[in-house]
Amino acid sequence: MTLVLIGLCGGGRECLTLGALDVLRKAGPLEGATSPLIVSRRRDDIVAWLETSEGGVVFDSTFDSVPYPSSPNEGIGVADAVLAAARQRDVVYLVPGHPVLSERSSVRIYLAAREESIPLRVMALEPSPTRSSLSDYGSLVELMARLRDPVTGCPWDLEQTPATLRRYVIEEAYEVVEAIDSGVAPKIAEELGDLLLQVVFHAQLAREAGLFDSGEVIDRIVEKLIRRHPHVFGDISVDGAEQVLVNWEQIKRSEKGYEDRVSVLDGIPKDLPALMRALEVSKRVVKVGFEWPTVNEVLDKVEEEIAELRAEIAVGDTKRAEQELGDLLFTLVNVARQLKIDPEEALRTMTHRFGARFRRIEEHAVATGRTVHELTLDEMEAVWQAAKRDSREAKT
Repeated sequence: MTLVLIGLCGGGRECLTLGALDVLRKAGPLEGATSPLIVSRRRDDIVAWLETSEGGVVFDSTFDSVPYPSSPNEGIGVADAVLAAARQRDVVYLVPGHPVLSERSSVRIYLAAREESIPLRVMALEPSPTRSSLSDYGSLVELMARLRDPVTGCPWDLEQTPATLRRYVIEEAYEVVEAIDSGVAPKIAEELGDLLLQVVFHAQLAREAGLFDSGEVIDRIVEKLIRRHPHVFGDISVDGAEQVLVNWEQIKRSEKGYEDRVSVLDGIPKDLPALMRALEVSKRVVKVGFEWPTVNEVLDKVEEEIAELRAEIAVGDTKRAEQELGDLLFTLVNVARQLKIDPEEALRTMTHRFGARFRRIEEHAVATGRTVHELTLDEMEAVWQAAKRDSREAKT
């Protein structure tokens, strides 16, 4: 038994691939045939064409008794009719839009089929190419496979493993962030491409190892997004973004793989940058009530940690000073969280400001025929303060 979802994505019969056409022409009537064809009735021209085309496609007349979805509840009826048939025989379901996302009935069919392990094929047809054939995801997957060909591939690509590529994933993600901050669209597109390459590269390595492939990567994120957005793809109503986040967490806790988490801190990636991980830890414990009531009380704690750090420095205990410095940084992260400030972003922005001001000092040294090392501390401080004033005036 196989369930095939075919979507025309807004196109017509000219958009059907040979594979999709073959699937449709092999479909027959429900009575006495191996596979009924269930068709969305929004595309009567497609229906009529297929009925009269070579191969004599006959549509399942029993499906006509199910009302076409004009409301979410009717959509459930359509989905249940398709699933009931798919549990007993091969079924093809043709929809005018995307095969999964175009309507609630097909979303329900997709999720139920995955849950029940009904063999499933999804065919999303492009209505018309808007770019060269090189611009689709499949072409990138094929290119990566060519680079990894044992005979004709690239020697460097052939040497790579998930472990050797690990650092590139992190580097490319940060380069995307830098490009976003620049606001230069071509640069953003380029860096997103570099990051996407890492996804495809890892999927290719997994495919070679017999673990998974790019298709499964996409299947898993599509399924997850649909499942975690019942207010879009289901019948749940939400009141603003906060309710979305609450529902998201509840759905996550019910998913497979989360049942082994015994601590609220389980699942936080250990390799996150330290400030990001500290913020996530802080957010998690706050959810169970472990929180300072006001930001002023957190600031009091900051002063307490500074005093403890001073004391350890005074006695020369470097190890204890390191611990107290960690306490201070973590407490400052909580100040940021209470103020709804991202500490990672705050520090990154400050570092950028620092760099811009220090370059003013270097420029001053060049303008006076000296090196930075030849400037006095007072001179550097004067240029620094001037740069601060200029940046403040530029904001007003």
